[in-house]
Amino acid sequence: MYDPILVAVDGSDAAGRAAEEAFRLAREFDATVHLLYVLDESASTLLFSAESLSNRFDRLRSDADEFLADLAADAGDLTVETAVIRGMGVYRGIVGYAEREGMELIVMGSRGRHGPAGVLGNTSERVGANTDIPVLLVPGPEEPPDDESPA
Repeated sequence: MYDPILVAVDGSDAAGRAAEEAFRLAREFDATVHLLYVLDESASTLLFSAESLSNRFDRLRSDADEFLADLAADAGDLTVETAVIRGMGVYRGIVGYAEREGMELIVMGSRGRHGPAGVLGNTSERVGANTDIPVLLVPGPEEPPDDESPA
């Protein structure tokens, strides 16, 4: 039903949970999984000189490659492709990649590294609003179920 499946990750525990769910679905649908890490250029370009920005992206790229390799190792016998891209806005990178590569499902954590529990992440909200591809949001390990949310 869904093949291929894109998992957008950011290094967070929620991204790891999203990958686990995508792997489960991929086994069910005999699907290929694409693991995507988008390095956001939009904020960084204002804060660093060209040389230090290049060094910063090299370090971020290395961290992203390592995170993707760890996730891919957890996929077992599934077919997994990994990609790290740079973009002006994470959601634009995710949507652009998904549409270019013909993804049939986008799986991501309901919120990324930042933001309070129970609040839909800005990136996941923007991805859902800017594509016709179905988006599955997976709660992170620290997020309580809806019926146990604090009052």
